[in-house]
Amino acid sequence: MKNTPLIYVDHWSPMRILEDNLINDKLSILWKDLEKIDIKAILIVSAHWISNWTYITTNTDLETIHDFYGFPDDLYDLNYPAKTSSFIIDEVKEILPFVLEDSNYWLDHWAWTVLKKIFPDLKIPVVQMSIDWTLSSQDYFDIWKKLSILREKWILIIWSWSIVHNLRDFSWDENIVFSWAKSFDEKIKKSVLENDFESIVNYEKIEDYKKSVPSFDHFVPLLYILWATFKDEKLTYFYENISNGSLTNNIIISK
Repeated sequence: MKNTPLIYVDHWSPMRILEDNLINDKLSILWKDLEKIDIKAILIVSAHWISNWTYITTNTDLETIHDFYGFPDDLYDLNYPAKTSSFIIDEVKEILPFVLEDSNYWLDHWAWTVLKKIFPDLKIPVVQMSIDWTLSSQDYFDIWKKLSILREKWILIIWSWSIVHNLRDFSWDENIVFSWAKSFDEKIKKSVLENDFESIVNYEKIEDYKKSVPSFDHFVPLLYILWATFKDEKLTYFYENISNGSLTNNIIISK
């Protein structure tokens, strides 16, 4: 392998980390595969750090942010005390000189709940990056095309978001799948597997997009993984599911 793979993980409720479920099983399997790679550091982007600029965490010790309310005490007792790496901070800032440092932000739950399953032993240093909500699709494209070179330096890039994420139409029945969510997800999957960037960039032309993507923040990282993909690569679905009517639970990786 000449570079690290790309990993995109749909994230549901933080309770998922406490439960026995297929997506956790798949993330554990992924960990066993990644153990074979000499990963120097991890750059993770989550749907919960939206900002007016692009920031990266720089605190040496990344504490665990419990950015949720009304959950069982067992969830608040979980921690993922990761370390930050000056190596990856320097690499990112060399590629993107405009990136600002933030020593007050740590790992939010969209980051640490995924990392805790994939890398439970805490051996690999982590940096989290924010998403600047003011940027255009072209800006995102430019950023992640440039950052894709990190993969050749054995830095793993992970995105934790959701393709379909509609909490307004959420169902407490985990087995329900709304037809509009399934239709939108299937169209996106077809485009992902065909490396059809244009259709995904223009997702607003897809039927039912308003219900499937009520806000851009949960969807836009899918564009990131496409733009960080090398020309000779294909993206594959390592796991796929829709639960509670309106929430996708996918793992997409590059091959």
